[in-house]
Amino acid sequence: MQITSSKLKQQINILSSVRNEDIIITKRNKPFAVVIDYDKYQQIMNQINNQELEKKLNALNSLKSFNLGGKDYKDIKSEAKI
Repeated sequence: MQITSSKLKQQINILSSVRNEDIIITKRNKPFAVVIDYDKYQQIMNQINNQELEKKLNALNSLKSFNLGGKDYKDIKSEAKI
């Protein structure tokens, strides 16, 4: 779904459809924002955070830095649930 910012202001009830589909807000025919369901947002943010953590753990592993504050790489990774 796409909607202009001025139309969104006029028809705020359109936000009720965000559970079923993302809403792309346009300004001068160019997308500038997206409205998504909060649960979907949380899921995306968790994926990003897990990817960043995985990158850091992989970097530590490649440096053979296994002693990290009393915990080794495998313990830290299992606690992060990756």
